[in-house]
Amino acid sequence: MAQQRSVDDYLSILIDSVAPLPPVKTPILGAHPLSHLAEDVVATIPIPKFTNSAVDGYAILKEDIHGSGPWTFLVGGDTPAGSAPASINNGKAIRVMTGGPVPSTNKDMIVVPVELTNAPVDHSLPTEITINELPGERNNIRHAGEHLKEGEIAVAAGTAFDAGTVSTVISVGHDTVKAHPCPRVAVITTGDELNQGNPWGIPNSNGPMLVAELKRVGIKDPQHFHSDDSETALRETLDKAAEVADVIITVGGISAGAFDVVKAVGTKTGGFEFFPIAMKPGKPQGHGQWGDAKVVCLPGNPVAAWVSFRLFVVPVIERLGGGKRLASISELPVVALRSNRALKAREGAVLAIPVAIDWEKRMANSQAHRSHMVGALAGSGGIALVTSSIAEDGLVDVVLGRM
Repeated sequence: MAQQRSVDDYLSILIDSVAPLPPVKTPILGAHPLSHLAEDVVATIPIPKFTNSAVDGYAILKEDIHGSGPWTFLVGGDTPAGSAPASINNGKAIRVMTGGPVPSTNKDMIVVPVELTNAPVDHSLPTEITINELPGERNNIRHAGEHLKEGEIAVAAGTAFDAGTVSTVISVGHDTVKAHPCPRVAVITTGDELNQGNPWGIPNSNGPMLVAELKRVGIKDPQHFHSDDSETALRETLDKAAEVADVIITVGGISAGAFDVVKAVGTKTGGFEFFPIAMKPGKPQGHGQWGDAKVVCLPGNPVAAWVSFRLFVVPVIERLGGGKRLASISELPVVALRSNRALKAREGAVLAIPVAIDWEKRMANSQAHRSHMVGALAGSGGIALVTSSIAEDGLVDVVLGRM
């Protein structure tokens, strides 16, 4: 019998068995949030690009402020965002909008917010402006390059291509980058029992469930195949899946039964490992390689498959996309919430419970179930990980859903 592994040991085995996909030149507008930068992005444009106003207001020279105010100035120009800066002379004020370039001068200058002036309510440009109050210590001027200078690293390699990365990369002058692509993923469900035409069959819920999970984390067009309990059929299905996927998820057929076809095929290829892990549900696990595709083998009971997908498959997908190597389940997004009921794990094992999260009450709500009771998954947004005893209303670590 194979040696039982801990949850962290199994995660490390999986992550160490894959490497980020080779980087490709990626258009910014085609970037995927599961894709990670393969190299540092260096600013070719400083941020801010030029010295500009942080507010809608009026630029004046500090040396023109005398006494306690109010102060009245002639308005010598107007600078909307996107226009060239106006020049400024002593005794004059220049209206400038947020993001508009401020006048070029060697003298100290401030921009007084419009609300501290008697500016017309119709936003027309006045001939003179009265400043009722100064803006304290702030001069409301953003200096060119104060955030990022040309030549500085704007975004480090390994950063996920989320919305903030897209914005930053564009802002520093790039329209393409080198990035590890988002992996393609296929699901293979197995079992003669998943046959609607068979009066003793059951609905195939695992396939659509995992396709929905893949779409949730951002995988485009995940493929779903089904194989009966024939080794020949499974090999053919694995071949088809490997043509369109970088990751293949198999579901079912990895326990100790006479018809566990995934285990049979995987063992005969010599490239798969199958062993129990110290987790309930989800004790049987396995992984291997089929052609160029990484194969992660999940148990067939729906709750066990769902828990295993979130804890093990998602980190593999992210690693292939250039994400960091996770060394422990504790590195997943975890939050401490109160449990709606008492929970107890077996000694030396992890109890993985699907929970619906009530953020208002900071509560993780679960129900008593077994791994085949798929109704326990409805509305679940996380997994409570229990390693000892948790009293009702006690704190429990909840791994949150990704993306």
